[in-house]
Amino acid sequence: MPAWTCPDCGRVFNRANTRHSCGTGDRTAMLAGKPAALVALYEELERMAGSQGEIEILAKDRYALFRTTRIFADVVFMKDALRLALQLDREFDHPLFFKTARDERGRVQQVAKLRDAADLRAIEPFLRAAWRFAAG
Repeated sequence: MPAWTCPDCGRVFNRANTRHSCGTGDRTAMLAGKPAALVALYEELERMAGSQGEIEILAKDRYALFRTTRIFADVVFMKDALRLALQLDREFDHPLFFKTARDERGRVQQVAKLRDAADLRAIEPFLRAAWRFAAG
């Protein structure tokens, strides 16, 4: 059950008075000037994430945050790859993950670099797991 809705933008949060920026940014500006192959990869990642259920995407500069009532994926455009950080309930073993961190609550963040469609297909089950974890 949501605890708080921002009176300005209507975004729903699990915790009352959560600090945030209203709005979802500018997707077109985020994609402008990026390599065409990375834009296509990002668009497929966005489609894949949205196929899990309702999501909201905050786009800014060179990154996008995918969220339900909380963030489940953080995407950053790099020169030759998309850096994808997933918020998970447990650690997964896969060669695409090059960094893993745990917070004080035991939640896990795992980071991968996606360079092509094969990487995207390989990461899909973990993206689904992150969405399910965020959706509760």
